[in-house]
Amino acid sequence: MRVRNAARPHGRGGSRRAVAVAANVAVAVALAAGCSAADPDPRAYPGSPKGQTLEAVTKAFGLDLPACELKGVGFSGSSKYPEERLSLSFRASKECVDGYLSTHQADPADPLHWTPGQGNRIGFDTPETQRFGWSFDRAVTYDLFVDFTTSTGSRFSVVADPGQTERTVYLESHFLGGSS
Repeated sequence: MRVRNAARPHGRGGSRRAVAVAANVAVAVALAAGCSAADPDPRAYPGSPKGQTLEAVTKAFGLDLPACELKGVGFSGSSKYPEERLSLSFRASKECVDGYLSTHQADPADPLHWTPGQGNRIGFDTPETQRFGWSFDRAVTYDLFVDFTTSTGSRFSVVADPGQTERTVYLESHFLGGSS
């Protein structure tokens, strides 16, 4: 006659099932924790505030992204503390970028011009933006727009490379408008 251990009333099969169930629960909890909002948006730059999404941050600034295909999107900012700043970059077709600028009171046909390294540091070539991976060719003159304004009144400075088919755009907020 077989005597069962009081600590394992269901025999070995029962304890294996209990261990398997406990392991599955532990894996499910770990996966749920791994997918929490605290995970950074993959588009967030290194050192960006944790738990932020591009959609939440742009909404805090009343900023809609262009409705065309965007490549290489990156951002740093906070929807909880938008007064700190939003830094954003992306690549898109020249037609898309020019239309986007126009819809935000920035005339793509009448830009200011900016050449990196000529003593006119305007916030785009700082150690912080270098951490984001922003790099500017000192041999290139970029288009600069200081009057880019969202529907809620947030204002940005924008630098765009002079690409003929595709342009890279860099935005830095300098004034937070009203709520969206």
